[in-house]
Amino acid sequence: MKSLVKLTAVALTVGLLAGCASGNKATDEKNLFCAIAGGAAGGAVTGAATTGPAAGAGAFVGALAGLIICSDGETAPAPMAVATEACADTPPAGALLDAQGCAFDSDADGVVDGIDMCANTPTGVSVDRVGCALDTDRDAVADYLDLCPATPLGTIVNADGCPLPGQNLLSLTGVNFETNKAVLSMVEKSFLEQAVTLLKQADSKLKVRVEGHTDSRGADAYNMTLSQKRAEAVVAYLVSQGVDADSLLPVGMGEGFPVATNDTAAGQAENRRVDFVVSE
Repeated sequence: MKSLVKLTAVALTVGLLAGCASGNKATDEKNLFCAIAGGAAGGAVTGAATTGPAAGAGAFVGALAGLIICSDGETAPAPMAVATEACADTPPAGALLDAQGCAFDSDADGVVDGIDMCANTPTGVSVDRVGCALDTDRDAVADYLDLCPATPLGTIVNADGCPLPGQNLLSLTGVNFETNKAVLSMVEKSFLEQAVTLLKQADSKLKVRVEGHTDSRGADAYNMTLSQKRAEAVVAYLVSQGVDADSLLPVGMGEGFPVATNDTAAGQAENRRVDFVVSE
């Protein structure tokens, strides 16, 4: 009787261990039943011939045999591979990468972190190849903040990108009106296209003094009057091209402000000019 109790205990122990090995309830119940049955059979056969430790060993071997015979080849499922999302593009050299090996682009400007020199660019702002906002006129004020986006190179500007008062915004040399006349030829009009573009882009933010200059030939008083008429002719043309008339002030400067010698034809040509000077 004691031997039977021992056999049953051994079988149950093996069966419980087998049941703990699986996470599937139906499989666990099946394994437990087979282990108990095998253990009882093994113990009974061995117990018929002997008692004591040999019977216990027989029960253990029987339990294992029953478990193996009942097994249908099921194995523990292989660990599931962690799916990783492929990067849309191969990250460029120098890019900062996330856990999946993809590059970050914190400000979503198309230039990845690690290469982006201006990592906090506002959404929608056009940037250059290193992620900084475009500055077309190179005045250190980004285009999206620049109220005067076509300022000539070298012009000193304020925080809005507009020239400070007193600066020569644009100087058009070689504006050669016909002698004693203030009528613009097609050549002079083509020279003024740059001024039209600049002043229209600046809108009414700039107040510009349009200064007419002459060379030294002729009387001073005559040159002063002629320079005034030529300045007015330039302003009239700019207004006809859409520039705000209130932003322009024509001023004749005469021959008193040469930028070159009047002793040569080339110097005289430089002095016959129209300057656009910021007044406010």
